[in-house]
Amino acid sequence: MNENKHPSVSIIIPTYNRANLIGETLHSVFAQTYQDFEIIVVDDGSTDNTAEVLRPLAETGRIKYIRQDNQGASAARNRGIREADGIYIAFLDSDDLFEPTKLELQVNYYRKHPELGLVHSGFTKFNFANNDLGYRDTSWFSGNVYPKILGYWTTLMAMDTVIVARNVFDSVGLFDSNLVHGEDLDMWRRIARKYPFGFVNRSLARIRVHEGNISRERLNAADGLAKYLEKAFEDDPSLSSGFKRRAFSNLYSTMAYNLVGENGRPA
Repeated sequence: MNENKHPSVSIIIPTYNRANLIGETLHSVFAQTYQDFEIIVVDDGSTDNTAEVLRPLAETGRIKYIRQDNQGASAARNRGIREADGIYIAFLDSDDLFEPTKLELQVNYYRKHPELGLVHSGFTKFNFANNDLGYRDTSWFSGNVYPKILGYWTTLMAMDTVIVARNVFDSVGLFDSNLVHGEDLDMWRRIARKYPFGFVNRSLARIRVHEGNISRERLNAADGLAKYLEKAFEDDPSLSSGFKRRAFSNLYSTMAYNLVGENGRPA
């Protein structure tokens, strides 16, 4: 871990009531083979003992701890971006994990291809029993992916797999905190309009699967994703009405399919 003022990578971890999990998450960062980074944890108004868990790490300078009123994950990520000193920005949810070579492989890839808007990778889902639930290959999102990115809903890039050059955010802006669902898709869409994507063909993050009311969550997500699509077409009126109809049709058919299975299909 680099405690200098200007590290290569700023890792932004938004958190809300994950005191029982964030220690494992941070350990996966401390164990990176590439150590030129800073960690920025943005506590989005936690009501558990997150502050007590993180205080010793903040006091010793191992993390930068920022607490704000509850505003949502996008606002927390935006706060982290504004506070970041790194050349590259990486994201990690406070219940997920980096694989040890995550930063090393992606930083090296980015340095060889500085024209990219982002670099992402495959990822592995796992449950609370630490059982792997399968590898997700997102390699088809490499190169120039706009506008086809508007036709995919379920397994795009996982937030934890993405690393973005800081100057890209200067170009496309920050996350849209008005979007409850699809704020990540909206960011990838905006980046894709201006830059190609890069892909490292390995699982570089572990995404924890939570039990819950999956059907209800997916129904709520469908409404939120429709708002994301509406914004996308308002931003780019050059897209044809036929493409727009297909995108909305495939959104709802994909979400309906997801009510009976985990994997959706592309437009």
